[in-house]
Amino acid sequence: MPPKRRGKKGYTLPKKSVIIRGKLKLLQEMPLDVLFEIFSHLDPLDVLNLARTTKTLRNHIMSRSARFIWTAALRNDPDLPPLPDDMNEPQYVNLAFSEHCHACLAKTELTLWAFRTRLCGSCLQERRFDDYYKVIQTMAGLQVQQCNELVLQADVNTSLGYPRTVSSYEDAEEVTAKINQLKGKDAERDEYITSRKDFVKKRQDHAFLAVKAGPRRDLRKMAERDAARGKRKDAICRRLEQMGYREQVEYINSSSPTILSEHPLVKSVEMLTDEGTTTVLDFGLQLIHALPDWRLIQPTLSQLMQEITGKMERKKRKVLLKTRQRHFLEVLKSYLAERPFDEINPRAIDFCVMPSVKVILLDRSKTAYTSEESFESLVADLPELSEDWRLAKMQHLLTLLPSGESKNPTILERATTFFRCTECSEPIGYPRVLAHACLTTLGHGHRNRDEDDDEIQLYSNLDSEPWDVDGQRISYFPEAVASAVAIVRACELDVVRTTLQDMEDVRAWLECLSCRHKSGKSVFRWRKAILHDMYHTSSKETARWQLLDADESEAAEALEQKGYGVNCVDALDFMCAKIGCRQPLSFPQMPGHMSMSHGIDEPELDEDYVLHEDASMHQPPFPLVLPHGSLTRKQAKPTRTL
Repeated sequence: MPPKRRGKKGYTLPKKSVIIRGKLKLLQEMPLDVLFEIFSHLDPLDVLNLARTTKTLRNHIMSRSARFIWTAALRNDPDLPPLPDDMNEPQYVNLAFSEHCHACLAKTELTLWAFRTRLCGSCLQERRFDDYYKVIQTMAGLQVQQCNELVLQADVNTSLGYPRTVSSYEDAEEVTAKINQLKGKDAERDEYITSRKDFVKKRQDHAFLAVKAGPRRDLRKMAERDAARGKRKDAICRRLEQMGYREQVEYINSSSPTILSEHPLVKSVEMLTDEGTTTVLDFGLQLIHALPDWRLIQPTLSQLMQEITGKMERKKRKVLLKTRQRHFLEVLKSYLAERPFDEINPRAIDFCVMPSVKVILLDRSKTAYTSEESFESLVADLPELSEDWRLAKMQHLLTLLPSGESKNPTILERATTFFRCTECSEPIGYPRVLAHACLTTLGHGHRNRDEDDDEIQLYSNLDSEPWDVDGQRISYFPEAVASAVAIVRACELDVVRTTLQDMEDVRAWLECLSCRHKSGKSVFRWRKAILHDMYHTSSKETARWQLLDADESEAAEALEQKGYGVNCVDALDFMCAKIGCRQPLSFPQMPGHMSMSHGIDEPELDEDYVLHEDASMHQPPFPLVLPHGSLTRKQAKPTRTL
């Protein structure tokens, strides 16, 4: 039993034996020749750290007989310049790799290679180091060029990150004193200057190489690390392929290679092993390694391959759906190219979600319906499918009308029936509402939906959704209806019986009596008159309209033709009417397209090109100002009463 503790002065407790634990506890039991052989394969910093672990190792490694260990370790670092004559190997390694100040042992990165020392910021100032240009100012009697050749310099980085060249006042004072001492002795002075220049040049050249060694070493280590990781990854990929995951490995390497390369069990520089985690040395001892062998990592990687299999199958499914849609769209495009220009047809996504088409697109077979011929049988059904779609959407629009309104489909064709969508504020009439682009735009939250939903995938492939898929994008527009009623009455037409086509056939011109100009009168076609009337309504004003007579209407028509060449928009509101073309175009694009593609220099509306079915009401020419004339006017009267 150990002796009891006593409070008497001078009594010393027995010392406890030091027990070395850990992976290196067997090192002290190994023969020296084996240890030295192992140490000779280490990097210089590893040898330095081993020498600082225990007194026993320090005595062995720091002995002169172990110099070959340091020499071999320095050879293992090809980036470091050769050992200088004024330093031994441990000193050189300590200067090159230690992180501690040589004066106070604080951590620092400031290595002054030319001065063979490493100092922290505080010790740099205490050891009388300062900016080079300040130091040479104290060397009286010497020119700047001479100072540059006689005084040692070192480049260091400040705490702010910019470089700084420093020199030592002591070094400068020593050089100055020596030169002054040799005044009058020209031969000895010249000899000293020559030897000093050689000394400084040799130091500075070695310092330059040593400074460059750090970045080169980092690049070499990075390349070695990447190569080791690549070998480990290749070995793991081969094992996975032997387990039957060849397709999964090829999928990962082609689409997302980082899934494997960045995996914690793969991203390692250690060589993959098959048997255990120990390496048996030839002298009977065991050196423990922390190598995760294949048997340990196999279950985790197998689970990863199962997850990849699911992702791979989902991607194959997406590719299959996209391929089927592409083939169906080619068939649909040929069908629509033969339909009349003024016929409203469902968009591609609306066809894709129709039951008879959807059942083909979403077929679970991986080999069926993978060509255009697979969809040829649907062509005969497309007219009926289109008609059923139009009837269904008409019924939906009728449900949006106010209560008390007639549910007769003909009410949709009135010039006073307008709807609006949630994306734009412009009034939308019928049948334009069936072709309005906003109603099939892919919603912002579609990416948050279930990616395994095949129907959602159909939407994403075409970047669109079925017409008003959620039933919330279209609504009745009472303000536009009120303005349209005012305009129709100003044209002296029946509000109940007048259709959109009737208004187009009348080609009436209206003057807004609430917007008179000194230079003329504001005149509008009926569509722009509705928009203008809504503007007055939003400003809490009542617009007054008057129908132009035949002479003024003719003058407005002439002014309108001039406006087409000046006032235009870039919206794709027109479409080429040539067979096989039907390219959407803006009005400025129209002349160039017709001339380059069809050889027509003066294209005509409704013959060479047509207004798109979803064309905006903001069509050129824009509101016109008809100059004042001597023509008489009818008595103006308010027309806002419904």
